[in-house]
Amino acid sequence: MEDPIDVSYYIGVQSAETLGNLDVPLNNGQIVSINLIDELPDDPNELIGFLQGEKCACQYWISVASAYARLNKLNEAMEIINATNGLSQFNDEDKKSFQSFQIWLYFKYISLGIDKETNLIQVSSEINNLSQKIKTDNTTNAANSTSNILSQAVLFLYQGRDDDALDIFDRILRIDQNNCFALLGKAQAILNKTKNYSLALKLYQQVLILNPMMKPDPRLGIGLCFWFLKDDRMAFQSWERSLELDDHNLKAKIFLNLAKFHQTFNNSLTDEEFLDNYKLCLTELSKLNKSNPNDSIILLPLASYYFSKGDYELVEKLIKKVVKNITGYESLIKFNSFNRVSKYESNVLSQCATWFGRIQFANNDFTQASKYFQEAIKLKDTNIVAKLGLGQSQYNRGSIEEAIMTFESILRSNVKCLEVNYSLGLLYSKQKSKRKQDMAIQILERYIRLSNNRGLASSNKDDIEFMLNKEPVTLNAYLVLSKLYESTDINQSLNYLNKAIESRKHIGKDVPLEIYNNIGVFNFMKQNYDESSKNFQTALDKVESNEFKSDDGDLLIDLPQDLKVSLNFNLARSKEISNVSEALEIYETLLQECPHYFSAKLRILFLNCISDRGMTKEEIKTEIEELLNSNASDLEIRSFYGWFAKNFGKRLGLQADADTKHQKDTLVEYDSHDCYALISLANIYCIMARDTKGSNDDQKKKQQKYYMRGIELFTKVLSLDSKNVYAAQGLAISYIENKEPNKGLDILRKIRDSLNDISVYLNLGHVLCELKQFGKGIENYELALGRFTDGKDSKILSFLGRAWYLRAHSEKNLGFYKRALEYTRLALDSVKGGSKASIRFNIAYVNFQIAEFITKQSISQRNVEDIENAINGLKDAIEILNELSSDEEKHPPYPKEELKSRANLGTNTLLNRLTTALQETRESLAEVEHKLEIAKQVMKEEEEAKLKEEEAKLAALAEKEKLLAQERAALQEQAQQWAEEQRSNIVDEGGDEEDDDLFNEESKSKKDKKRKATAPTKGGPKKKKKKRAKKGIVDDSEEESARSSGESDVENDNESKTTSPKKKKKVLSNEFINDSDDDLDDDDLFGENDEEEEDKQDESNGKANGADEDDEDED
Repeated sequence: MEDPIDVSYYIGVQSAETLGNLDVPLNNGQIVSINLIDELPDDPNELIGFLQGEKCACQYWISVASAYARLNKLNEAMEIINATNGLSQFNDEDKKSFQSFQIWLYFKYISLGIDKETNLIQVSSEINNLSQKIKTDNTTNAANSTSNILSQAVLFLYQGRDDDALDIFDRILRIDQNNCFALLGKAQAILNKTKNYSLALKLYQQVLILNPMMKPDPRLGIGLCFWFLKDDRMAFQSWERSLELDDHNLKAKIFLNLAKFHQTFNNSLTDEEFLDNYKLCLTELSKLNKSNPNDSIILLPLASYYFSKGDYELVEKLIKKVVKNITGYESLIKFNSFNRVSKYESNVLSQCATWFGRIQFANNDFTQASKYFQEAIKLKDTNIVAKLGLGQSQYNRGSIEEAIMTFESILRSNVKCLEVNYSLGLLYSKQKSKRKQDMAIQILERYIRLSNNRGLASSNKDDIEFMLNKEPVTLNAYLVLSKLYESTDINQSLNYLNKAIESRKHIGKDVPLEIYNNIGVFNFMKQNYDESSKNFQTALDKVESNEFKSDDGDLLIDLPQDLKVSLNFNLARSKEISNVSEALEIYETLLQECPHYFSAKLRILFLNCISDRGMTKEEIKTEIEELLNSNASDLEIRSFYGWFAKNFGKRLGLQADADTKHQKDTLVEYDSHDCYALISLANIYCIMARDTKGSNDDQKKKQQKYYMRGIELFTKVLSLDSKNVYAAQGLAISYIENKEPNKGLDILRKIRDSLNDISVYLNLGHVLCELKQFGKGIENYELALGRFTDGKDSKILSFLGRAWYLRAHSEKNLGFYKRALEYTRLALDSVKGGSKASIRFNIAYVNFQIAEFITKQSISQRNVEDIENAINGLKDAIEILNELSSDEEKHPPYPKEELKSRANLGTNTLLNRLTTALQETRESLAEVEHKLEIAKQVMKEEEEAKLKEEEAKLAALAEKEKLLAQERAALQEQAQQWAEEQRSNIVDEGGDEEDDDLFNEESKSKKDKKRKATAPTKGGPKKKKKKRAKKGIVDDSEEESARSSGESDVENDNESKTTSPKKKKKVLSNEFINDSDDDLDDDDLFGENDEEEEDKQDESNGKANGADEDDEDED
């Protein structure tokens, strides 16, 4: 069986049953039990009379008053306390207790917002009076003294003096560290001052351990700390546990209700789930409001609900009620004269001012709304909603700069706030400053990143959690970003439009057709005509399926038809390249629906002009003239007529300067700022400048004058339309042709960044080659060839051949000449129809240049293969020149006489020089090869001599090794012989006992000699000696080991001679072996000589020995 989870868990079942009962002893000895929960009368006079009659002690009066106070019947509680005045049974301590209780009753009045200002003054006075009494009376008990100090701290909290309150709580806790009320007060002061939720949580948990039944319940504070520490589960558990112990705990119910609201707003997966949870939360909130109609925490969520319903009058009533509960006034304006409020109350009043501001904002009274938002910010400087409202009010009042400053101040302290990033980004986007627009891009992109990253900081990072916290991005953010990038990066602009479609589909909302239209336009500009057509068609389908209504809800009947006209025109424009017939059909349909739609008519005429289908040029001329006569002031028609006159006027018999006169008439008679007319005139001046040829000064001045006039006209167009790339490119070309290539180059580079067109890259290639920057020029030609063609454009290939030739000529590089010839041949292969004479001449010319370049090379730089190729190329070039100079060629690139003379020069002179060069090169190569053969032979002989010398050295070394081996063998044999002779001369003259004595004496004398010989100097280290065994008789096994030892010694001795001279051992041998004991001391039969040699070696190496090791040797 589970343990009880109610209050009986802490105080026991019996105590829990009698918790609400007060047992009062009577005068006759009996006891009366009063139920202070269920049987408390509404009129306290009955209980007052009973307590007076029985002359009850102080604690019974306070218990009854406390019961009324817990039910918020404060007047009744005060009446009971006041009834104690003048009663004789109470002493001074009792009176102090009543006065102390009265102080806490005043705090209860203040917490409920009842005549707050008056009660604060009254409670301050009562605390001072009680303090004076306590100071003058040394017999005051600790309870009253502590209560008075705590009441002073609470007063400081109400007055916003958190530091003073914290000092008092700390002082009490130093005296009594288990004072629960002081711990609760300290936690509240810390939260007010520093928002240190971790420290406050520890204090609340300490109170819970000390007194689980403490009122107010510390679980409320624990839940709040967990909530702000992002542990929602523990917060819920804390508040639910508090409610289990006291099902009447209003604060626990409010906290749980607000937490459920939070979960509903943030964790609802579907709209249905949201509605169900929201209704449940509202139902609980309404129940709480009925039981506590004046609680500010309940009224504020209700105000939010009614504001969302648009019931602003009811919202205003609720907010005024909250303000009156706190300040005693309904208006915040009167509250300005109020002196002190707690931080909590200041926060609540800030929320109230914010709601007043939102009401005024909704009523379009932006001035009054600004005042309320400013008041809210004064009450709480971190109220971000009020700051956002202030910025919006300033913007709607027309104070754009003030709004920007407000949002900038918010952004500095709230970088991750979505609303301020979005609002400030939109405001920056409307500024003309390029810097502001760049900042708008940065801020709006950050807004999108923040929206997409919401929820990633959560510990649970699965897909559901991510989608739950991901904030939908406002569609307008994508559209504004697309517009901002439109002038600088069309790809990025298109990318944001595609993201806008994805975001709308993700949240299940329809995509506006304008987005598809814009995507179609951008794809058209990028020459993605198929993709452009698809998007225009999608937009058209949406026009058919959607209804269009005004803001008032009225159906817009004409709008769909107007949209269809524009979208159909765009669709036809996108199909002009892929399907001209379909495009013409769409234009014809548009003209039937809108006969005066000149743009469609002009496109029909233009397509007929360039395609030679349908209408003849005369018919087109007639149509244009009719349009021009009926709409003489239409600049689009006039521009098209000027283009037509320029391109087809000579064929149709128009005057040579018809287009010039037409453009001048446009500028003079109709619009002096018509960009097309200005560009046309500028181009005419540039043509006139090119046609002005001559080397005298007058001709040069005239040519320069034409160029300057063209430059002026192009500059004027750019002043009217700064993004007109045609004028910018014309200006660049004019500068280049006027011998100012650097200016032209700068302009072309800027155009390249904004216009993705082949002409820009070709012009850049031309001017870079003129500036001798051949590498960059070639790069631009290759970009134009690869990006805008199929790689077989003969014109661009010829440009590449020319650029490589110029580079080869400048850098004197044969490889570059070969590249030039390669590209020129590719250009010849890519020619589709027409004359190939000029390109064939270019091939011949490059071959001539290669031949001449090779003849001027030094012999060491020439290559037989290159010369042979040059001879073949020169022969081909001579043949080409002869063909071009023949009678069959109708359009030779140069006069035939010059071509013939050039061919003869090649035959008679250049070819002979190449042949001579080839012969010289071959002879030089033969001579070099002969010298190389001689050098190789010499090197071979030297290597053979060295090899023989090495072999001789190796043979001598082998012979020497052989002799050394023979010597070692002889020495080993002699050593063995000596050992046998020495062993045969040993005579055993006595018994074992005598031999032992002789051996011991001998060993002792030898050890003494060794100690003298190896004794260390004073202070020097001792040397370590090896131990050896004592033997008096040598048996056969020992003889064998001695023999092998002797052999190994000899071998080691020989090896040490060759490897390490420092470790050589001198082999000593006696010619005669004496039998005397003295001679025996010198023999090495028992390996003592080896030991002595080792001892000497140890001494020379400086190895230290201990004295105790010597003792072991003696033993």
